[in-house]
Amino acid sequence: MKIVNRGYISVLPGLKFWDWAKLNCAADNLLFQNDEPSIYLIEEDFWEEEAIIASYFSKIVQSEFETINPTKEIWPIISTVAEFNEYFTVVSGNMVFDLLNEPITSEED
Repeated sequence: MKIVNRGYISVLPGLKFWDWAKLNCAADNLLFQNDEPSIYLIEEDFWEEEAIIASYFSKIVQSEFETINPTKEIWPIISTVAEFNEYFTVVSGNMVFDLLNEPITSEED
């Protein structure tokens, strides 16, 4: 087991997100309500959850809404952490463990 030098933000879409998604799902995108969170890796050391979420919520909003419909013009306007929390349940932490022996790989956008 290895400790990874990252923290995380776990994001679970809430009812308000799914209500929007049901109305705006792209025609070729199979939509199902998934109770599995998305995990976003961030810097390992941080002190205040709200400050770290404030740093990243715009990127997370883009990622989450883009999976449903890439047309930005129809996404809800989310400009504060409070608004973000209306759509998502968020948990953060600073300990990430890798239980596998294979190296971690990543894809660039």
